[in-house]
Amino acid sequence: MSGSLFFYMVGLSLLGLAVACGYLYWRLHQLEGRRDSLTAMYLDQQQQQISALQRDLARLMARLEQQSRSEPAVLSPYNQAIEMIKQGIPASEVAMQCGISRSEAELIISLYRNNSTS
Repeated sequence: MSGSLFFYMVGLSLLGLAVACGYLYWRLHQLEGRRDSLTAMYLDQQQQQISALQRDLARLMARLEQQSRSEPAVLSPYNQAIEMIKQGIPASEVAMQCGISRSEAELIISLYRNNSTS
């Protein structure tokens, strides 16, 4: 009789193990479905953010293009000084017209003379 009790206990243990495995499989399947829905929701949010950034970028580019059409190009004082130096205007006049010091104008002249590719 004790032998059949042993087999009964083993069978009951195996049945319990099968039920536990079935439950774990079902729970894993549930969690995978939740993960998939969370991933889809996250991707949707990311796509919305990307779309908003693309709209903002398009607006900024349009505004920049509009400004560049309506305003003449303004050179920095140093770029303006380089252009004047290329025309042979002396350092004192370049400094006065560009609002830079005479030493800055002379430095630009020396750099321009030493670098003829500018």
